[in-house]
Amino acid sequence: MLTAYFASTQYSTLAAGTLCAMHNLKSEIPLNQTEEFKLWQKSVILPTRASSIFALAKLAKEKGLNAKVIVGSKDYSFPDYRFFRYSKSDIDTAKLTAKLHRIKAEKAGIEIEENPNFTLEEVKEELTKNKLILLRINVKNIREIKRNSSNYVLIYDYNKDKQTFHIFDPALSAKTISEQDLNEALNSLEEKKHRDKRMLILGK
Repeated sequence: MLTAYFASTQYSTLAAGTLCAMHNLKSEIPLNQTEEFKLWQKSVILPTRASSIFALAKLAKEKGLNAKVIVGSKDYSFPDYRFFRYSKSDIDTAKLTAKLHRIKAEKAGIEIEENPNFTLEEVKEELTKNKLILLRINVKNIREIKRNSSNYVLIYDYNKDKQTFHIFDPALSAKTISEQDLNEALNSLEEKKHRDKRMLILGK
């Protein structure tokens, strides 16, 4: 049974999801807003307010957990930044911030795999090893909202017989969704949002 923790802000969902995973793997890690904000502050990709998956992997390792990152591309990309009122200059700065986070993670020994074609099969395989996964998807159907939106959810179980995943969305709730729906959410991330697939794998 997963102990849930919801994000305090709309910008700290990845940090909150990572903290939730860390606590469930190592119960002595506190699960509160202070810890959420510490992770967020140390992982934020300035001048945006989103977290770096690479920085969070490094922070999880510092807490004694195993961490691995799989991404479609190591480079930072935010194609629809204008809809969030950022300028091209802001995004150029964010690219540098993101790169610095990645370099620090690599120096800390975080395994980073570049694989644009990873599928839910890799997710299932990691779940069999008792790992917890932060997966970037298009959350439109998951959250039942009108627009496509990229965000991370925490995946913590797969039911092979029912072909369903148990996921926790730090912005809303825990849900059980079909493999077909999660696959659509993962693949439409690239098709509808032009963002690469990414996942942070955490374990003991």
